Amino acid sequence: MAGKPYLILFASQKGGVGKTTVSLNLACALVMRKYKVLLVDTDIESASMSEQLGVKADSKGYLDVLGGKVEIDEVLFAYEPVDLYLIPGTPAEERLMQKPEIIEKFYSKLSHADFDFIIIDSPPGLFPSEISRYFNDVAILTTPDSVASSGSAKMAKYCDKHKISHKLIINRMGYSKFDLEKDEVEKIYGDVAFIAIPEDKIIAESVRKHKPAYVIDRSSDFSVAVEELARDYALKVGESDEDRKMEFERDTKPSFFGKFFGWVSK
Repeated sequence: MAGKPYLILFASQKGGVGKTTVSLNLACALVMRKYKVLLVDTDIESASMSEQLGVKADSKGYLDVLGGKVEIDEVLFAYEPVDLYLIPGTPAEERLMQKPEIIEKFYSKLSHADFDFIIIDSPPGLFPSEISRYFNDVAILTTPDSVASSGSAKMAKYCDKHKISHKLIINRMGYSKFDLEKDEVEKIYGDVAFIAIPEDKIIAESVRKHKPAYVIDRSSDFSVAVEELARDYALKVGESDEDRKMEFERDTKPSFFGKFFGWVSK
């Protein structure tokens, strides 16, 4: 794919919604489509991407690039099983407040890197408005509970305010009998398109094996949902012809809750 990379920011208002897991598996799914993909772990409070992959990356990472100590290509780590590139996170001992101009400089460099897709795993909370122009899309991760969903609705409004394309991804559908009902979600979000990712035992296996779920079993419910997400982004960068685009839209026509009840009825 020629031109600048397509930057996707994975964001959430609260932690623990599966942002790292979904962004990692989406990256793997795009690599399987023969795209050159870079995954950047900017969550300095947890920086768990390397741990999920079961690899020990170099001691240098995201904060070193941000601080101007090294260049981006000096901290790239290759996860060879799927030809995925990673900029590891560097956990901070205390909460750091970086100047917006420093973060903007980082994203300016990132937007010219030689990749087809760059996926950013961000820390919880709103991202600085100064860097919003660098993102092609924001993937807002939430879980089907009132606290996470309310926070995600605020994130969606923030994206609307800054005119950023965004999609809502509801993760771990079917995990609890206390999941929000259809009318409750509609009250929070209104008429919004969703992508649903079901609760799946493959995730526990993935954590145990330190291996992406998409790589372990591409036929699992979780992986099928991630593949749908990858296909959506592939369409955005023009991978498919018009006929395939129409086929994709037809395949994904069922409503979010139609998908949801399909997951939980299994």
